[in-house]
Amino acid sequence: MDKNGNAIKQNLIPIAKTIVVTAIVTIGLLMILALLLLKAGFNDKMVLIGIGVIYFAANMAGGFIIGKVKEKRRFIWGIAVGATYFLVLSLVSFLVTGQVYQGEMPVIAGLLCCVGGGFVGGIIS
Repeated sequence: MDKNGNAIKQNLIPIAKTIVVTAIVTIGLLMILALLLLKAGFNDKMVLIGIGVIYFAANMAGGFIIGKVKEKRRFIWGIAVGATYFLVLSLVSFLVTGQVYQGEMPVIAGLLCCVGGGFVGGIIS
């Protein structure tokens, strides 16, 4: 295998796998939030805070996983996972709604939740 193929295997595939795990964690946490919303009747501001916490927590898990896999420069890999997750989230939002980022949360807040969670996960891994 050539040098480029090896770089893809060593760098992009672990990030892609981590993004899948992060998405699964996000879906699980969103289901819990939906259940809490149904049972407790949270207001819009509480839901918005909950979504921010979910983005942070899911990316923290992703940053932790990639940090364990990569072992060096873990926080940078965590940031990469958080940024990639946000890009995927934005792409899905664009495909579904026609807008790059859909939601009440400002774009920068969503980006900071994703990147910050990945950073923290990478640090603690």
